[in-house]
Amino acid sequence: MTGDGPPVVVGVDPSDSARDAAFWAADLAAARGCGLLLLHLTPSRSASVPGWLREIADAAERAGAAWVTAEVACGTPFDVLLTRSHRAAMVVVGSFGRDAPVGMLVGSTAPGLAARAGCPVAVVRGTDEGMPPPRRGPVLVGVGGTPDSDPALHLAGELAAGLGAGLVVVHARSDTAGGRADLGLEEQLQRVVPGLPVERRIVADTALRALLDLAGTARMVVVARRGHVPAAGVRLGSTTRGLVEFAPCPVVVAPGPRTPA
Repeated sequence: MTGDGPPVVVGVDPSDSARDAAFWAADLAAARGCGLLLLHLTPSRSASVPGWLREIADAAERAGAAWVTAEVACGTPFDVLLTRSHRAAMVVVGSFGRDAPVGMLVGSTAPGLAARAGCPVAVVRGTDEGMPPPRRGPVLVGVGGTPDSDPALHLAGELAAGLGAGLVVVHARSDTAGGRADLGLEEQLQRVVPGLPVERRIVADTALRALLDLAGTARMVVVARRGHVPAAGVRLGSTTRGLVEFAPCPVVVAPGPRTPA
């Protein structure tokens, strides 16, 4: 593994949940054979790397990433991470503690990044506040049997294969969709992840409820962006936003087609 491609970029600060996000990102970088960039953001310029950041970098390096770099940059989390997302394999953020000097709270940074980033965005969460994210279990992905969820399915397949995890595909549909929805799902699986072992879950419910119900035993849940472009900017779809805010495991948002509101 040479790590010549784009790195996984993770925003870090001194909080425990930021460290959890960094270690989760290190596992992912090792599985994907890429580098890991630990990025600490400050409101003023600073050339020095603090001791706590060096400790995280040392621990992340032991996880097996192709390379690990710690960097201190000046700027707001959203602006800097959005810029870096165009040269990253994935951007990782956490629901960080309010006591951190520059927190990256899910309520502010993560949804905006997930809606506009140039790469997948992972929001690292645990089952409860203060709990580390799960590092076992299947990769869960929500699909609709149509091309707009292809990016999420493709990414979930890559992540499951790299991590040696199972892949659970969830298709939420109305009771009246019946065989048409089932056929659409099978066609999508053959088109996007041919030959990959898949556990299918076809659920008569909303996508958000179905994914939240299954997320408690998942290593992560992957969804397509499915955003809209209103006059004021870009926003996430309701299912993706709900998962980012409430899922009991990390949520990975895959860039995908957006449709005008």
